[in-house]
Amino acid sequence: DGSLRSFATGAVIQHFTKTLNRVPGKDFRLPTSDELDALEAFQLSLGRQQDLVLPLRLKGTVPKRGQEIFLDNKLGKCNLCHVNAGATANFGAASLGNANFNTGVEDLPDQPARLTTQKVPPDDGFHTPGDGTFNVPPLVEAADSGPFFHNNAIETIEGAVAQADPQGAGIELDGTQIVAIAAFLRVINTLENIRQSIELLEASLEVPFEERGRLLARAVRETDDSIRVLKGGGLHAEAVAPLQEARRLADKAVRSVFFGRRHTKEAIGEQKKARALLVE
Repeated sequence: DGSLRSFATGAVIQHFTKTLNRVPGKDFRLPTSDELDALEAFQLSLGRQQDLVLPLRLKGTVPKRGQEIFLDNKLGKCNLCHVNAGATANFGAASLGNANFNTGVEDLPDQPARLTTQKVPPDDGFHTPGDGTFNVPPLVEAADSGPFFHNNAIETIEGAVAQADPQGAGIELDGTQIVAIAAFLRVINTLENIRQSIELLEASLEVPFEERGRLLARAVRETDDSIRVLKGGGLHAEAVAPLQEARRLADKAVRSVFFGRRHTKEAIGEQKKARALLVE
């Protein structure tokens, strides 16, 4: 039914099973109602509270072209399965919700796990027996969350874009187009990291000193992700510089008793400066 409770139940059946027979009570234990309530509350407390609305007014030439390809339903076709870079599909008639597709990733012959001497059984996807399909994930946070796909088969966001051709959808992209889409995904990931960093930095100004360090440390980690994602794609060096300064200031704020608030406000300014270099 698309609810978070159903999602959690499905996740237990899919991922916590001891064997692919997936027999309740033998291969896994279904979560209780209280556990489902707790899981739902936890998930609702995390991350973004709304999807993007594309297109964004991006500034970089390559990310901007990547967004165009992403939204082109005849070329990239990405937006069909990832509407607004989210986790819902829409082929034109109506939303299909969080749909399942087979990207063929289980059929890759050189998956890293299978290059070892260990025997790694295949994951056959949803249903029993499985039909080879898996849930569509949101893409906004994808670039900093590799390796990719359910089996961690692909390390880079560029490789993931190249592999994403669900059920033979006929997506034919050249190398430059793959890199452009990946650049777009790297930039929207960074924009989300910046949003979260600013939110955490601002929240740290509203709490007692003893609670401030935890929020500032999280902001530092988000900023580290921003820097890593942009540098990993060779993107927006002009935005990396203020992000590095924001990280330095936030780190100083963690360790400063008397000037922590000033450093935090300066870090917020640097985050906003970086954002302005990525999007109008």
